[in-house]
Amino acid sequence: MTRGKFQRFRSILCLALSLPLPFLACGPTPEKFIEKSQAALAREDYDAALLYMKNAYELSLPKEFFITARDLSFSHLRASHDGQRILLVEKKSPKKAYENMRIYMIDRQKGSQQKNSMQGKIRDVNFSPDGLQAVFLQQPTESVKDCKIWLWQISANKMIEAGASHCITKPAAKNDGTVWYMKNDQIHTFDSKTGKDSLFNRGQKPEKSARKFPAYAHFYAAPDNKVWMIYGAAGSYRLYQLSDKTKLVSKDIAASRLYLVAESRIPGVFVGGAGAQQFVTLNPKDSKIGRRMKAKVWGDAAFVNDRQYYYIEDGVLAYRDGTKEVELPFWAEQLAVGVKDELLFLSSTGSAMRYVQKMPPAESLKIYNKAVEIDDSKS
Repeated sequence: MTRGKFQRFRSILCLALSLPLPFLACGPTPEKFIEKSQAALAREDYDAALLYMKNAYELSLPKEFFITARDLSFSHLRASHDGQRILLVEKKSPKKAYENMRIYMIDRQKGSQQKNSMQGKIRDVNFSPDGLQAVFLQQPTESVKDCKIWLWQISANKMIEAGASHCITKPAAKNDGTVWYMKNDQIHTFDSKTGKDSLFNRGQKPEKSARKFPAYAHFYAAPDNKVWMIYGAAGSYRLYQLSDKTKLVSKDIAASRLYLVAESRIPGVFVGGAGAQQFVTLNPKDSKIGRRMKAKVWGDAAFVNDRQYYYIEDGVLAYRDGTKEVELPFWAEQLAVGVKDELLFLSSTGSAMRYVQKMPPAESLKIYNKAVEIDDSKS
């Protein structure tokens, strides 16, 4: 170890040792994870030290920051458009990724919870706007190339197999239980009421961005009953609005995600090439591009209105309100708009969390700052 590296390591370890340990409880506690982090630092295992310190930080936070119990871990979080219903998918270790997976729907208005399960790896999930239908992309085993598409009709707690598709795609479910997906470059609709699968627009294939390369479809159902499809790959996508026919809206889409601006219910997408990305909203009447704002293609984002939005950059949560921009003390992976001024998110450890414009206690922030020190030392 060089002298400079040793001094940096010693300062980080000293900071860890100086952290207060006031959290006394049975089971996992912040101090136990801090001790593990200190041990990892002593053997120069910075990745483990950071993970332990992240766990210590989350354990130190008040219960109001969590949607569920802190000891539960999830791989997917989705919310209905009004934020009242939340869908969560259990997180498994890579070795257990194809085992039985638990699924939860939390109805906050009713104060109730529904559970189901699915065998195999859930590669993606989409929630209907009203939060009463959920569609899953499930890979039964690692060797299977195609994924099955399952519809969970939550009110009836009924799971229906809706079709099959490539595993790099995102099917969508409308409020009426209709599932939209793509197979062999053709758009399919599955009617859950009749069990009938139909080709949309007589099976006409949408145009690809690059004909020589494969393209993948990502479907989104909006509260106004419209269905959108982003079609392409590798930063080159096209946006389609699907009604009676396939309507091309833009050839300049930069990412496969479509976002709904919560208050206006207007969809938005990222456009532009590297270094020149913009987030644009789409006029609900004619589907033409409306308002533009400078942006990056972030890890994820959640838009409250045209001025207020949250985003993930380099794994860290941030918030912008007009020209005011603030980095928040959370590592995050997935975001969703909740009720009123609430943000729902999955932390980097898989915890289902919420933020309501209130900062964590000072003692928790000390642990967070220590974790940041460790994270910075890795680079």
